[in-house]
Amino acid sequence: MSPLKTVFLDIDNTLYSASTKVSAAMGQKIHEYFVGMGLDHDEASTLHHQYYTSYGLALRGLIRHHSVDPLDFDAKCDQALPLEDLIKPTPHLRKLLEDMNREKVRIWALTNAYRFHAQRVLKILQVDDLLDGVIFCDYEEPNFACKPDAEYYHRALVKAQVSDPSDCYFVDDSGINVKAARALGWGHVVHFCERGLVHVEGGKAKEIAQTESLEGIDVIEDLEELRKVWPEKRSMISCDRCVLPFTAMDYKPQYQQPFSLAEVRLLDVQTIAEEISRLQNSLQRLHETQTLLKEALISEPDPELSKALEENETVIGSQTERISILKLALTEKGIATSGHYDEVVHKSEDTPAVQRIVAPQPVPDEDGVDL
Repeated sequence: MSPLKTVFLDIDNTLYSASTKVSAAMGQKIHEYFVGMGLDHDEASTLHHQYYTSYGLALRGLIRHHSVDPLDFDAKCDQALPLEDLIKPTPHLRKLLEDMNREKVRIWALTNAYRFHAQRVLKILQVDDLLDGVIFCDYEEPNFACKPDAEYYHRALVKAQVSDPSDCYFVDDSGINVKAARALGWGHVVHFCERGLVHVEGGKAKEIAQTESLEGIDVIEDLEELRKVWPEKRSMISCDRCVLPFTAMDYKPQYQQPFSLAEVRLLDVQTIAEEISRLQNSLQRLHETQTLLKEALISEPDPELSKALEENETVIGSQTERISILKLALTEKGIATSGHYDEVVHKSEDTPAVQRIVAPQPVPDEDGVDL
């Protein structure tokens, strides 16, 4: 029997979407920490970005140049985040992890955060019980390592008892981190890249974009795509020499959907791409509405607004899952999924059309509450 393979999953902006704006909240907390040291806002912004760029984490620069207590930083930044208000559990994430074949793989979280933050996020997402362990930055250790340091990846292998890095499956939202892992021989490396969304790095807001080709690295926008980029062929599931992460290939939705994966396979590429684009636009409006609802509830609690917020979370989960089904079908047709579905539609004009079917009408209330 082949030895167990190891799946390493980044946590922040990977197990939950950058659309939650956790990175923006974290950036603000870190900025306030710099200002609290007596720096003006411009100096704080400059040093924040400089330390993040130079050391991988702003905290490492603060420790090296200002002798700050990393646990004080953790208490005032990471632990002070209102995570329960920003991120919610999603059934499709839990289902994805449950579908990983535990007879063949182990699952570890691999994060640049301290253990308290990591444990808190995993608990909120309701997946903490599905992991074999968490590898984190040990703030209590002098000169602690973090991604993308080679030392950090080496320690991860030791901690998870991995002897051959080519046996590793790894997902991270940072292109720098996945390239570092690939350079060290990690075998199945995936860049989680939510193109078009905005996140904050080193205190600077930037649009997420795939700006360069990453040799030997798959790029996905939805974790559900792991079901395709890791198991290369359905027939390989029973292959004793090949260890694949998933026990089943057919996607089983957690929400009531107007079509199945089997039905989507019968649609032509252009129809699928257009529906993905429509749903992505709808999700963008819903996320904007959720932000407004949360801000309104902070000012004045309102049962009706709370109900609308909850209903929208369900709609967001359903539409996100629907996009996953559509993307899986595109992948099966040999179309690389990306955020630019106008390009896919254009290319599909030269693609032989398959049988077109009319999908059933959307489930009720699919558009949620819009403001």
